[in-house]
Amino acid sequence: MGLKPSRVVIITLAFLFLIFNVVALLTALIPPKVVFVLVGGLIAFCITMLRLEYGLIILVFTLPWTLQLKVADIADTPFKIGSDDAVLFGAVLGWLAHMATGKVGPFPPSPLNLPIVAFVTWAGLSFIPLGLTKGASVLAICGLHLFKWVEFVLVYFIVLRVVNTEEQAKRFVVFSLISCAVIVAVQLALTATGRYGSEVHYGETTTKLFVPGVESNAILGAYYLLPLGIILSLLVSMGIRHKGLLIAFTIVLFIGLFFTYGRANYLGMATILLVLTISGGGARVRLPFIFLIIALCALVYFLPTVVERMSMTVHIEPGGILKFETSAADRLDMWRKATKVFVERPTNPLIGIGFWGVRFHGDWHATTVHNQYLAYLIEVGIVGFAIFCWLMKRVIHQILLLYRLSSGDYFCRALSIGFLAGVIGILVAAFFGEILESPRIMGPFWFMIAIIITLKNIKEEELEGEEAVSVAYQEAREGVVPPGRRFVDRYFR
Repeated sequence: MGLKPSRVVIITLAFLFLIFNVVALLTALIPPKVVFVLVGGLIAFCITMLRLEYGLIILVFTLPWTLQLKVADIADTPFKIGSDDAVLFGAVLGWLAHMATGKVGPFPPSPLNLPIVAFVTWAGLSFIPLGLTKGASVLAICGLHLFKWVEFVLVYFIVLRVVNTEEQAKRFVVFSLISCAVIVAVQLALTATGRYGSEVHYGETTTKLFVPGVESNAILGAYYLLPLGIILSLLVSMGIRHKGLLIAFTIVLFIGLFFTYGRANYLGMATILLVLTISGGGARVRLPFIFLIIALCALVYFLPTVVERMSMTVHIEPGGILKFETSAADRLDMWRKATKVFVERPTNPLIGIGFWGVRFHGDWHATTVHNQYLAYLIEVGIVGFAIFCWLMKRVIHQILLLYRLSSGDYFCRALSIGFLAGVIGILVAAFFGEILESPRIMGPFWFMIAIIITLKNIKEEELEGEEAVSVAYQEAREGVVPPGRRFVDRYFR
């Protein structure tokens, strides 16, 4: 903003005075938890108004955490608002105010704009059959969940507007990894003490592993997949410092991921290792990941509860009959029912029954399908699912573009291929849960893809500048500059 230090001090004191008065007023009227959430949003708004980059730093450390508050029961379903919603809403208001002050559009052009708008529009259209068949209350709760989806997509546009240099992008990548390190440290501390959370049983294994603010162990493990791919790729990349710190972080992250006991996340982790082994990660050779896989197998060997969790999925009964464990069998039964709903529902399979609407189908008696792709097929139909696939294709294409443009930049090369491995790992884990609808996954995902596209744009501008200089130099040597080119250079450049 270019404010003088004296003005910054005055504005800060004014904001603190405002926050103090709001806290005093709210404490007398509403419960403390609600005060905490509302004040968090107000602080985010004030800081974002002061400087956009500071508001984005708050978002980095807020998105993976949340204090959930039940606002109301709609259609016999609790609707909750989290502290992350309040902070994000405050940051969005500050961002919009900044854009209005600078007379700049809030939505910069990007390759993902069209598929994002198309998916949101189609999801909105899918509410037509939902409202006609299920009534206003179901329509309201599903519409609020679509709003939450859009809310976290706004993180993408905020990052595109705020981050303009490669140094900024690298700084925010480091911040996001620090945030992940804090979460895994809290997880392991709570696991060691066993003082938080309700018990979760996996066969004969019992854990108390719910980290405050994270919905479930499966979501926590899926959240680790993105930073895991990035950390592994940076670890073997040439020109990256602090290898000892990266090694320690990798080991701790693996242990935290193992202790979530999520088999879908184990598959996602295996997919990440496969992608990085095939591509070589950020390195020029593939040998480091072969050694990493060997070390990983040794690590699993010393964690017998993890081995038990992986081996309990399928067992052979006497007589050679293959039988699935109860949880896996229930999931297969859900998939069969979901497929039946998709084929036999009264609405057109092209349209869907409404975003987030599968939970309210008459033949469905569960809160989840345990498969993101089946859920989207049922909820937004074939067309909506095709738009979602188009969006993911665009995402992967942008990551690969950064990889190709960063031949001499070890950090960007490692970041792009590591993030690609993490995205593919999450897409694999999404076959076993609706993790792409979780704010813990959506927030970091949209944040990082915006960083990737920003770095890609910077590399393209650098390449275009080099090509322009090369062409100008060649024309100067030849002494030939077309009159039309001279006119354009003089008046339009």
